[in-house]
Amino acid sequence: MTRVAGSFRDPSGYVFEHDGRVFRALDQTCAALLRDLDVQGHLARWNREGLIVASRFVDDPELIATLTAAHPGYPAFLEHDRIEPITYPYEWSTSMLADAGRLTLRLQSELLDLGLSLKDATAYNIQFVDGRPVFIDLSSIERPARLDMWFALGQFNRMFLYPLLLVKHAGWDLRSYFLPSLDGRSTLQVGQAFSWWRRWSPGLIWDVGLPYALEGRVKSRKPSAPSTPSADATTTPVGLPTAQRLTLRRLEKKIARLAAAIAPKTVWSDYTQTCSYDAQAEAAKKSLVRQFLEEMRPATVLDIGCNTGDYSRIAASCGAKVLATDFDVGAVEQMYQRLRSEPAAITPLVVDIANPSPGIGFLNAERPPFLERAKPDCILALAVIHHLLVGANLPMAAIRDLLASLTSQHLILEFVPTDDVMFRKLLEFRMNLFAHVTLGYCCEVFGERFTLQRQESIEHSPRTLLWFTKRA
Repeated sequence: MTRVAGSFRDPSGYVFEHDGRVFRALDQTCAALLRDLDVQGHLARWNREGLIVASRFVDDPELIATLTAAHPGYPAFLEHDRIEPITYPYEWSTSMLADAGRLTLRLQSELLDLGLSLKDATAYNIQFVDGRPVFIDLSSIERPARLDMWFALGQFNRMFLYPLLLVKHAGWDLRSYFLPSLDGRSTLQVGQAFSWWRRWSPGLIWDVGLPYALEGRVKSRKPSAPSTPSADATTTPVGLPTAQRLTLRRLEKKIARLAAAIAPKTVWSDYTQTCSYDAQAEAAKKSLVRQFLEEMRPATVLDIGCNTGDYSRIAASCGAKVLATDFDVGAVEQMYQRLRSEPAAITPLVVDIANPSPGIGFLNAERPPFLERAKPDCILALAVIHHLLVGANLPMAAIRDLLASLTSQHLILEFVPTDDVMFRKLLEFRMNLFAHVTLGYCCEVFGERFTLQRQESIEHSPRTLLWFTKRA
């Protein structure tokens, strides 16, 4: 049994894997609370409504005995549906973060109706399934000491509101916000990102200006003894929830407005107009990609440099679960917004494959690196090799090794010759060091780690589509 590296902070329980299945150990208090929610039908309803990951109590006596022997001190266990791949907020677009925040607020509001609450509000409690956010950390549900305030509000601001404010008003990106700090940025750090007059402007006064001033005063005082906010399972929470409800509604509206106002422009918005293939070439390329995918039938696909996701959708229509990545935030944002209205088995992520997300957190293992989480059966590397050669300055052999380390079996690679208009565009104001990069050279280098299955010229285009299988 393997304990999940990122699940160790909550004393109420933790997540582990057993025989390829995902379980959560629960202490007595948490188990009783969640059992009540299950009996009352709330867990099933929240799952149907897309609020939480599908979960069920383990009732098989033999399995309970096995799990209890391996995890003594925990009287009950939940089984969760497996979610793959696991993603993190520094890989999301702004609308993905906003939707994750709004889902957290909605769940908190539902719990408030039941006299319950979320004891933490981290963005890491949310995962995306087929482009939709779901809450996964059921052991963070508790019976709070008070209903008139939400003790996790500060964390919610750090994980959702503050990054969106900094993206909108200060030009930050989510990667630079989250990677240096697992718990987001403090009120003082966020306040210092704005000038005095900006902190007190109408759009920031309630969430930055006043909290910044109050935290500065608190910091200057002598520390007092900490209070214990949590109630036990039999205590009735005090306070009326009216004030908290007003806060939740205000935050929901504010995050929705921020997400709507942040419209990052894609770097490659005019790609199809400036690239070397016209509508006929595009249709021919799509037909070839579909043919290859239908023949190989991969269960999982990693689409590198996915742009706005046309080929990701082809892969999904062929039955694959697709992880679609691009370094262009605007392209991923457009893809995610399309998924809202046209759902598909696609998880879009902002990832620069030449500099992917590292492992961070405790022992650098709490949030594993992207290269460990992405293990597809097939990689789509379409119109990307020239970017890696020129933009990332990676040798052909390094590109080959990167792709071989990721795929378990297949690679569909689009070769772009050096006289292609997009290759020439990348070489503007650079020395041309790529005269040796020919189709034959590409096949020779990749042939050291892969076997070429098919090679097809893309009609009405100078480019070539290559289907490789990985050598054992």
